[in-house]
Amino acid sequence: MLEKLSTFAKKLAQDISSLPEHDMRVQLLGRRLAGLEPEDAAHVLNAFYDRAADHLEFRKARATMADPHEVISVVGEEKSRLIYLASLELGLKKVSRLFTDLPPHKKGYSGYDTEEDGKMEHITLGERRTISKGWIKDKLDRLLSDPDPLVIANILNNPRITEKEAVKIASKRPNSPKILTLISTHKRWVARYTIKKALVQNPYTPPRISLGLLEFLLFQDLKEVAKDENLHPQVRMAAKERLEEKD
Repeated sequence: MLEKLSTFAKKLAQDISSLPEHDMRVQLLGRRLAGLEPEDAAHVLNAFYDRAADHLEFRKARATMADPHEVISVVGEEKSRLIYLASLELGLKKVSRLFTDLPPHKKGYSGYDTEEDGKMEHITLGERRTISKGWIKDKLDRLLSDPDPLVIANILNNPRITEKEAVKIASKRPNSPKILTLISTHKRWVARYTIKKALVQNPYTPPRISLGLLEFLLFQDLKEVAKDENLHPQVRMAAKERLEEKD
């Protein structure tokens, strides 16, 4: 039975890999999982994280799970709960962690860091949203710490923004879960290794997202995560397990 599920997982990973858009991959994964018994769905997800699953199609499948909330919304809350319970019973830790809605290790809100940038708060929200779509780089830089998710979404989509600015947003502490989730699901930026690393190392990132991105980190960065006491204990534990797998 496990061999049959392993074959199913491989075919699913190939189908996911063949789709061009992230949203299409999420929809496909969610529908296929929803059609399985909870125990079988748990085994399929676990196959995505198997030590031998390092082919491109499996990496794309794991990337689809970077924000499990997206998949859960397609699978449905009740079916997701049953998959979670099945993963606990089967001892599939990586799967159960993904379905555990842990709060960020640290709570906080985004906001301006410096007095100079803080002057932007005196501009109306509508004006800041307009500026965030514009081309004046100096003003865009001052909005990197803006607390409004739509302002940040506009900035992330702005072609004037480089990886350096995106990393600053992903690294900002404190920050709000909504803003960190925005960048974790942005198809342009989450593809960058520096963004994945910054999100995992940010204690304000929701643990589900950190656990999903942890699989992409290199050995040295996993070591840093495993010993960083600012991070959620489940994230550190998962990093230690990943290190053991790589040995």
